[in-house]
Amino acid sequence: MAKVTPKHATAVLFAFGCDVSVFPANEVNALERYGPRLETLASGLARPANAEEEHFLRVDREETAPTSLVEHAWLRLKGRREYEREQAREASAPSAAPENYGMVEFDADRCWW
Repeated sequence: MAKVTPKHATAVLFAFGCDVSVFPANEVNALERYGPRLETLASGLARPANAEEEHFLRVDREETAPTSLVEHAWLRLKGRREYEREQAREASAPSAAPENYGMVEFDADRCWW
């Protein structure tokens, strides 16, 4: 994403929406710089301004492989967000009591302990 035009380079802070401690520093820096624009492109709120952004959209839709650091970072971010959503969903799901199928624990009716 070397050819981002000044009107697309924003000073808006990027909301990662996940834990970034697993990201390499260069990917965090790339997402901080280009993240807001990538987010608007991926969500469909903006149209691609050049061929690099069109390639990014194909990468985002998993139609082609990433070729730049920014595209690799974006895919890692998408994967991390999905992972954390799944973890939160599993943690909030009520756990079912184990089934005993009406069986009494072995010797539970005869033992004092």
